[in-house]
Amino acid sequence: MPSKGILLPGLKQIFKYGEYHFLNSTYMKKYIVLGSLLLLLFLFGCTQIPNFTQEVKYVCADGTTVNDKSLCAATTSQTAPSIPSQQERVDETGLSLEQELSVCSGMPIHQNNSLEQACIMGLAAKHEDVSLCNKLFSEFRRQCYLLLVQVLNKADLCEEAGADKDYCYSEYARISKDASICAKVSEIYSKDSCYSNLASELMDDSLCDDIKIPNSKDNCYSNIASRLQDTSYCDKISNATTKQNCQDNIGGYAQPIRQFK
Repeated sequence: MPSKGILLPGLKQIFKYGEYHFLNSTYMKKYIVLGSLLLLLFLFGCTQIPNFTQEVKYVCADGTTVNDKSLCAATTSQTAPSIPSQQERVDETGLSLEQELSVCSGMPIHQNNSLEQACIMGLAAKHEDVSLCNKLFSEFRRQCYLLLVQVLNKADLCEEAGADKDYCYSEYARISKDASICAKVSEIYSKDSCYSNLASELMDDSLCDDIKIPNSKDNCYSNIASRLQDTSYCDKISNATTKQNCQDNIGGYAQPIRQFK
């Protein structure tokens, strides 16, 4: 058996050789890398992370940017909203009024009716814009004003019709069966005609009382008497000849066909 003096030096050499190879082995390298990573994670994990706060900004209706949305009201009140012009107005179809008018332009005439004029009149009613009526020829223009009056139910719009104002009032009175509108007609003959037409249509002899021209008033009573076959309305006629003709035309009817009141 070898002596201790021989074994110990030999063992030391073996351990040194094994330690050298162990340290240089692949596994040792992995352990070193892993340990380094754990050390870095530990160090950075204990480091305080900076606190970044998010700044919130608001964009107002006028395009300005503010930190407090309550400030939008102040900026909006200082800037008056702009009103779009006719050319800038856009409807639900995505077309501006100018584009819609360009669609109407050049439309043909069908059976003596201008489709272009009818198209513009339709746009006036659609946009409730009485100024569009001024783009039309005379006959279409007066119909355009009357259409707008009916659409908006505003008799005073007839004032925009210029020379066709009395026509507008008279026709609207007839269509709406509203005799009070006849009072807005300025020309005396047109006004009397307005009352006479409504009196005949409504069979209301009281409207004849509002007629100023005597002959027109007598004709109003005579017309109602003839339509109702009632000579009692003839008695309201002032002209003797017209009254006699009224009674003669009704003839032998002793009783009226219909009592009006």
